[in-house]
Amino acid sequence: MYFSSLRLMHFRNYAELELAPTRGTTVLYGANGSGKTNLLEAMHLLSLGRSHRTAADREMIEEGQSVAFVRAETRRLDGRHELEVRLYPLEKPQKRVLLFGKPAQRISDMMGHATAVMFGPEDLRIVRDGPAARRRFIDMQLSQIRPSYVKALRQYLSVLESRNALLRAQRGAPAADFDTQMDAWDEQLAGAAVYVVEARRWFLGELAQNAAAQYASIAEDPAETFELRYVGPLASTETPYKQMLTGLKRTRAEDRQRLYTAYGPHRDDLAMLLCGKELRAFGSQGQTRTAVLSMKLGEIQLIENEMGEKPALLLDDVFSELDVRRRAALLRSAEGVQTFLTCTDKADAAGASADLYYRVQVGEDNHAFLTEG
Repeated sequence: MYFSSLRLMHFRNYAELELAPTRGTTVLYGANGSGKTNLLEAMHLLSLGRSHRTAADREMIEEGQSVAFVRAETRRLDGRHELEVRLYPLEKPQKRVLLFGKPAQRISDMMGHATAVMFGPEDLRIVRDGPAARRRFIDMQLSQIRPSYVKALRQYLSVLESRNALLRAQRGAPAADFDTQMDAWDEQLAGAAVYVVEARRWFLGELAQNAAAQYASIAEDPAETFELRYVGPLASTETPYKQMLTGLKRTRAEDRQRLYTAYGPHRDDLAMLLCGKELRAFGSQGQTRTAVLSMKLGEIQLIENEMGEKPALLLDDVFSELDVRRRAALLRSAEGVQTFLTCTDKADAAGASADLYYRVQVGEDNHAFLTEG
């Protein structure tokens, strides 16, 4: 898969931009804050339906504008794809998707028209932050590999919210009435949980193998081992529906006291272990970078194995953070992959074998523009 054209209108600090990317490597260099990351963010939005750095869509709209859009044409094994995301700060829905020029019914319909793996400094948060950051990582990557996962996850979260609403509203209700209603929601929640858990188990099983192999190939110490482990109440069970029902009933009294559901895949986590110890607690900065890089390279391999073609690779200011060994590993995995690389200085991209260089600058009107060379 590769982006054959990209157009932005009132997106971040771009008033308007049209780009015809090379199928190889494009380097975007310039001062911090010039707009390099904004270009990668646009492609990330087209691939996964959301920004990699904000949950507020209005932040991606140029200040003072009533609409922004990003539009792309991609080429896949099955031919040409056209997709567009429009953002409206004051309307509902704020985000709308067009496919081949026609409105899509759901945001999730865009999944699969473009695929991308992004690696940037903020990805270290996968290790450093709490379980929510790791669930977000899992959910975002699964969504572009298996678009049906988006619908399944949305259904699970919808039922979960209904169960939580009943817990919040049950004060003073007769126990018999409460239990009857809760039994019905428990059955729905358990049913919705099955696909979510099975998809996560598959994804993390595949990623764990790929990431472990990648880590072994680039680690400074060949004795170091890297392991990913799916952690959750249903992570290892062969009967997720039955165990989910049992767990919900067992914790119902506590849920009634705390007014929310504490059991289920919405509390899942991803353990990252270095030689059997928690990477978050015992890993050095270099080991953490190697682990996250290994996961990203493992994603590329997984997407290729599952979808039959490689994704675009978006590298945001990472070359300056990687030593020679890690750079070489990244470049090996990027062979045959459309790659976009940002850096502050053109020299930082040495060794990337780039096909195109663009200098990103900000004009007197505070809008970003690109100059080739």
